[in-house]
Amino acid sequence: MQNRLLICLSAAALLLIGSFSALAHHGSNISYQTDKTITLDGVVTEWDYRNPHPQIYFDVKDKDGTVAHWAAELLSTPLMLKNLNVGWSRTTVKPNDHIVLVCNPSRVAGAKACLAKELTLNGKSWPLGAAPIAPPPAARGARQ
Repeated sequence: MQNRLLICLSAAALLLIGSFSALAHHGSNISYQTDKTITLDGVVTEWDYRNPHPQIYFDVKDKDGTVAHWAAELLSTPLMLKNLNVGWSRTTVKPNDHIVLVCNPSRVAGAKACLAKELTLNGKSWPLGAAPIAPPPAARGARQ
């Protein structure tokens, strides 16, 4: 009887711990301004195609020629991207590729990070496969 109780309590504890990490991970509305979009045009410096979310690192020049280093997170996992059957892989994006990205900017002031919504790579549009995150009702229709 004691062993059964111990097993049940252990299983409940593991489920509880697992649910906290799942809740902590999915916070796009907390990390990014989903009611705003920005368009960035730059050159890829690194492509990190791994779980939980692929990252694209790229440089953007302003009108004065000053380079800003940016990072964009893709909402879909590598498996989700691969299942779109359009060619996503570890070699899809390469350093020096031209990128145009529509994304939600970070909520952290001055951060050069965003959540990718639309991606054009060397003139070709690539589907990201993630359902758009709906902005709060008051913000719908607002664009930057």
